[in-house]
Amino acid sequence: MNETMTQNTQEQVPLLPNMSARVYPVQDPKQEKGSILANASVDLGGCFAVTGIKIVEGKDGPFVAMPQRMGRDKKYRDVCFPTTAAMREAINSVVMDAYRGELEQQAVRAAQAVERLSGRNAEKPSLRRELQNAAREVAARPAPAVTRDMDRGAR
Repeated sequence: MNETMTQNTQEQVPLLPNMSARVYPVQDPKQEKGSILANASVDLGGCFAVTGIKIVEGKDGPFVAMPQRMGRDKKYRDVCFPTTAAMREAINSVVMDAYRGELEQQAVRAAQAVERLSGRNAEKPSLRRELQNAAREVAARPAPAVTRDMDRGAR
């Protein structure tokens, strides 16, 4: 019986469920306590969800922090956590991929907004500039020929 248990434990490869993550960037990360960049939630196989995950800016770059609660000893402890290294790596990669995707989408939206704003300025020149251009055109025109019939006595 020991041989059977040994074979089973050595060859067991944990099956990881399909995972998806949603990321909610913090509006102004510098004002948040602890440099929180975003909040996230992970759906594990459509059967279990973990919320309260944070993406935090650390010394070596951003990392994923699992949901925590303060204990009686005033120390924070994870509420839920992966029990295997493979699961931890899978959750970290899913959350960070979703975060990178969200950052890319924000960059695209910002570029589109800049493009729209620059397009508006090109289509709508300022009133002052138009008046200055009109004044230059009027000054560049030759003066109209004035007939002096009135001065010669033709009435």
